[in-house]
Amino acid sequence: MAQAGLERRIGLGLLTAYGVGVMVGAGIYVLVGAVAAQAGTWAPLSFVLAGLIAVPSALSYAELSTRMPEAAGEAAFVERGLHSRALAVLVGLAIVAAGTVSAAAVLRGGVGYLTSVVTLPTLATTLVVGLAVR
Repeated sequence: MAQAGLERRIGLGLLTAYGVGVMVGAGIYVLVGAVAAQAGTWAPLSFVLAGLIAVPSALSYAELSTRMPEAAGEAAFVERGLHSRALAVLVGLAIVAAGTVSAAAVLRGGVGYLTSVVTLPTLATTLVVGLAVR
């Protein structure tokens, strides 16, 4: 009989590549100019500080994922910890929304760099590149 639930489809390598891609893409390539404008010569320190702030979250995810190695980890953690399927669904949808927003930020940043080099309309280029990448 088939097991009900989600199957693990993403391996460690792909998951790591996704996480690094989102952090590097959104954090460095898209926002480095804005951070440098605000922080000035303190920009490197601001990146180090942001990394240190992210460490507890990363360690808690690492601990939870070793204790409950399941697909849709955040939703599974909420469902087990709070015994609420509705909250688990809400967390799952929030993760989808966060992934969508981070992908959009990376897309917008990449198109911004492209249109600064090549004269193209920004909206049309964003739509074409966004639809081509999916």
